[in-house]
Amino acid sequence: MKKFIHNITIIGIILLLINIAIEFLLFLRPNTYSYKRMYVEKHINDISCLLLGNSHIDHALKPNILGNGVFNMAIAGRNIVYDIELAKRYVPQMTQLKILIMPLDYYRFYFGREKNNPNEMKKPLGREGTYKCMYYKYMGIRVDGFWYWPELLNSKQDYMKRFLKNDVDARECDSLGYVKRSLSKRNANWKDRSLPKIIDTTIDANREKQKLLFSRYCTLAELAMNQGAKLVLIFTPLYKTYNNSTNPVVIKEMESFVANLKQKYPNVEYYDYSTDERFIDEDFYDSSHLTDIGANKFSKIVKEEVLSSLE
Repeated sequence: MKKFIHNITIIGIILLLINIAIEFLLFLRPNTYSYKRMYVEKHINDISCLLLGNSHIDHALKPNILGNGVFNMAIAGRNIVYDIELAKRYVPQMTQLKILIMPLDYYRFYFGREKNNPNEMKKPLGREGTYKCMYYKYMGIRVDGFWYWPELLNSKQDYMKRFLKNDVDARECDSLGYVKRSLSKRNANWKDRSLPKIIDTTIDANREKQKLLFSRYCTLAELAMNQGAKLVLIFTPLYKTYNNSTNPVVIKEMESFVANLKQKYPNVEYYDYSTDERFIDEDFYDSSHLTDIGANKFSKIVKEEVLSSLE
């Protein structure tokens, strides 16, 4: 029995050491999170336009089209909590910052009134633990516990594939942070993927969630204002299947939200492209994200209609 316990202990120690070695080797391999952090810290005084947010920005706007000094720090699936922490860390250091871009997304205005959309074809991936891990380990955001550091325990991403990729492929974005979505890889039922939930506006919205969201955007607006910069909120292009599932009452709430924010912070600008008819089928990867073709078009529009007007 003693020999058995001894052997099990030895095997356990070996497995633990292997896991520790893998974790540190993964830490040394490039990925989207570590690359975007490294770029911003290296070019902190060169960035004049910083893009934060989620996949609605990182798949939609190409800095190489938008102009010099632009970097896309958005990452798919990002909770606004991490945007706040990143903005607090970096915006006060950005001596050249003129514009801070954030998405204003429909789904942020559910406020506890949502139910599943029967037309939705894409099921939630349940990657909350993955995101907590990646922000803790690679971006140094300490809002979650230290136990989220190990990828082997927390990440649902194909992390082992990073060992098989070169540095450029492993980071999964171009040199300025844009993440490409090719039309050729679009799913056959793309029109019914990434649809919004159904909102029952006969149910009272959760007031605490409303106040918290407003407070978070106020934080972003104030950080930008303190740097003499604009906070530009963008409602990105949506396909008609998405727009057909939205509730007009919620859209009005979004407009009122922006009006109140602009009243408090004059440096806030808002641009709504959600129903822009210039975007056609080939521009969409699913109901709420753009293909590379759509990103080219949208980036040119934003450069001409947003950035040029704010210079």
